[in-house]
Amino acid sequence: MTITFDSLVGKQMISSDAYDVGEIIDVRYDPFEWNVAGLKIKTKRSEKLAAGIGKGNMMILPKNFVMNDVILLNAGIDKLKDMASPDNNNIPLLSSLRSAKVVSRDNAMVGVATDVVIDTDIWKVVSIAVRLDKTAIEAMGMKKGLFSKINAGIPADMILASKEMIHLSEGMDGIRERMTILE
Repeated sequence: MTITFDSLVGKQMISSDAYDVGEIIDVRYDPFEWNVAGLKIKTKRSEKLAAGIGKGNMMILPKNFVMNDVILLNAGIDKLKDMASPDNNNIPLLSSLRSAKVVSRDNAMVGVATDVVIDTDIWKVVSIAVRLDKTAIEAMGMKKGLFSKINAGIPADMILASKEMIHLSEGMDGIRERMTILE
């Protein structure tokens, strides 16, 4: 199952014994393999959570959760310390990718990242959603309506680096071949 970063943030996380653990506020990821390292949770103040984890924010390792309007953990609150750790500020956040400029291999402006798509079966980032720049649309030989914007999904394996800007491994022709148009 795939889910967007925007639809994941804000979901409540509930233990299997119906304890409200907290709300997902971000996602930590490995910028080399694009694996999800953990879900950053803003916890509820509780003595049950304070044991070894601390108050405020924690990171829960991704597992096979049941996801609907809330995310149901596959363990009770007493097993949470086996799945959670204090939040690690050394691991990048997916929110840092949103609004980042995306450039091609030859440093041509492609657009701006608007969202991130995660495959929750394997907990891996599979693509980024990009609002294409007008010059990129023209360079790729695409046409757009008078007031419409074109959004495209670009596979995560095309990303070489992601700091202040997202640098892709392909030029405009390669991007055009591998991207998907989003609605």
